Amino acid sequence: MNQVALDFIKAREKCRLLAYQDSGCKWTVGWGATGPAIGYGTQWTQAEAEADLIARVGKVETAVSMAVAPLRLTLQQEAALISFAYNVGTFAALGPDSHVRAFVKVRNWLAAMKALLTWDHVAGVEMQGLFKRRCEEAALFLEGTV
Repeated sequence: MNQVALDFIKAREKCRLLAYQDSGCKWTVGWGATGPAIGYGTQWTQAEAEADLIARVGKVETAVSMAVAPLRLTLQQEAALISFAYNVGTFAALGPDSHVRAFVKVRNWLAAMKALLTWDHVAGVEMQGLFKRRCEEAALFLEGTV
């Protein structure tokens, strides 16, 4: 488990044990968990939220490794991409049409981070909080760049 990614995500997501609607109107609970089983009235314990976070970060970590293979990233680069994919979804972040992934694969770190910074909108509206998070992810990624 990439502890840097886990700590980074926890510092940026709020843990809420009662479901709420996020800025995109998705029902969300725990450390940013969404999905068909989460809706109005969904309530988790802290232990459930922690277990879900660890499981989902583990899945995202695997997806990041597979998406950039055979390239091996530094701990910070991997953590930044895990946070990004955790926040926007693995397919959006790392799918075949992802500019971030394409630039990472060819080791064009600056272009990858500039592409990452464009992921700051919800329903066509630029969100200050998302822009701040993308800047922090870009800084973490570049911190690990060799």
